[in-house]
Formats: sequence, structure tokens, C-alpha cells
Amino acid sequence: MIEIDSPVRGDTKLLCLLGYPVAHSLSPQIHNHGCKYLGLNYVYIPISVPSNALHTAVYAIRSFGIVGANVTIPYKKEIIHYCDFLSELSQKTGTVNTLHNSGGKLYGTTTDFEGFRRAVYNMDCTFEGGNIVIIGNGGTARTIATALAIERQVATLTIAGRNISKVELLANEIRNSTGFSIKAISLSDPLLGDILSECTLLVNTTNVGMHPNVNETPLPASLFHKKLKVFDVIYNPGKTRFLSEAENAGCQIQNGLGMLLYQGLASFKIWTGIEVPENIYSMENLQKFVHA
Repeated sequence: MIEIDSPVRGDTKLLCLLGYPVAHSLSPQIHNHGCKYLGLNYVYIPISVPSNALHTAVYAIRSFGIVGANVTIPYKKEIIHYCDFLSELSQKTGTVNTLHNSGGKLYGTTTDFEGFRRAVYNMDCTFEGGNIVIIGNGGTARTIATALAIERQVATLTIAGRNISKVELLANEIRNSTGFSIKAISLSDPLLGDILSECTLLVNTTNVGMHPNVNETPLPASLFHKKLKVFDVIYNPGKTRFLSEAENAGCQIQNGLGMLLYQGLASFKIWTGIEVPENIYSMENLQKFVHA
């Protein structure tokens, strides 16, 4: 007789990831491990959603009673239009990475900043009084910069990017929504060196240097200095050229794997009401999944 051993039953509750593509994501490993460890009758699945199918995917979440979802690239902004309720932070950032379905009504919020905060704190780095420079003008840059502006703990906040018009537009939007002063600068501006010389935390939110384009970097190595702490949201590869060159300059560095884990655990608590112990995860094991 063949024994049947499956975590999925007729009353199993569903969680999912919406994005395109999603095959590279570590979220299924993170959430299903948490469910198994806690003995929860949930399963988390990735759903690859082409651009013309987002409406259908959201309809399925409502109709089939899927408890919750993470939302990733490229839908963190577009998904807002489908939410019945938005957290205050998502209203300010214009981004959502977490959906919670309650009786067919969708609550949207973002846990990206909470994940970022916890990851940065692990670097023994606080935001209070800091001079922070964020590279990029996409959804992650918008979320982090807006949240920092709302909290008003940092001394200065600068957004840097290749396209100065896009960077200035983002800085103006955040300035108008929060009332906090934000600088905008081009990555090719000679004054960037002066800003970075006073910078305490440098954050890359772009995909420059992500696998397979591992030889790319958003910033010349000459701009790093040993008092600078450097964070890269990329986790594949585990150490980008950006981080390697920062480390060679004496900087303390960290990749985005911790941020991914912590934002996921924050989402998990929203869906289940249960806090997953951080110590059930090993960063080394998670990094192995990246290359599996």
C-alpha cells in the first residue's frame, strides 16, 4: 500500500504570489517553511500573471477565497486600483506588496519598508540623524524614501538616478505628500561625490548588477568610503559588483535577502495573525535556494 503524505487537504487555505515573472522567487520557500514549522493548514503558491491577466487574477482571489497574496514586479502600483482599503503608508507610497482578503474585500499595504528597516538594523545602523542616499526611482525607491520622509528621523534624504527628470519627479511627489525636503541628483552629476562623502547609508534599489548582468554596477568604486554603510536590494548574486567594490573600500555591506525575508514575515502576520520566529530561517540556506 502506498502511504499518502501531503500537506494539502480539502480545507487548506491558499496564499499566493502575483507577479511576472515569479519563477525566481524565494517567497514560496519562506512561507511554506513557516506554515510547516507552525503546523498551519496553509499553502503558498506562485502565480505567473501576464499583463493582460491581472484583473482575472484579482477576481480569482476574491471569488475563491484566497486568504492573501504578495505582489511583486511589475504590479506593485497597478494593484492599488483593485484594493477596497489601503493602509496609510500605501496611500502615501502608491505601492502595495501585500493583499489580505476578508470576505471578498481586499486590504492592501506594503511591508517592504518594514523588511528594509529590520535588515538595516541588522547592520547596526539606525536612520536617526543619518544622511541617506537612495539609488533608483522605481517602486522600491518610492516606498523606502516615502516611509523615511514620513518618519522624519533622517537628517538628509537624497534620491539619485540616471534619468534626472524621473528622479526629480519622484522627489517632488514625495515632498508634496509628506512635507519633507528631499534632494534629487543625477548619477552623472559631479556634486554626487560631495553628497556621498557625507552619506551614512547608501541604498541601491535598481536591478543593476542582478543576475545575469553581474558585471554591471550603478556607481563608480571611487565614490565609496569606509564610513559608508551600503545596502543592495539585490540578492542574486549574493554579492553584487556594487557590494564587492564597497567592501573593498572598507564599507559594511548587506544584500537584499534579509529584506525579502522580513517583509515576507510581516505579510505572513497580516494573513494569519501569527508571528513567525526569525530563527527558523538560515540566511545561508536561503541563499542556496537562490542558486538552486
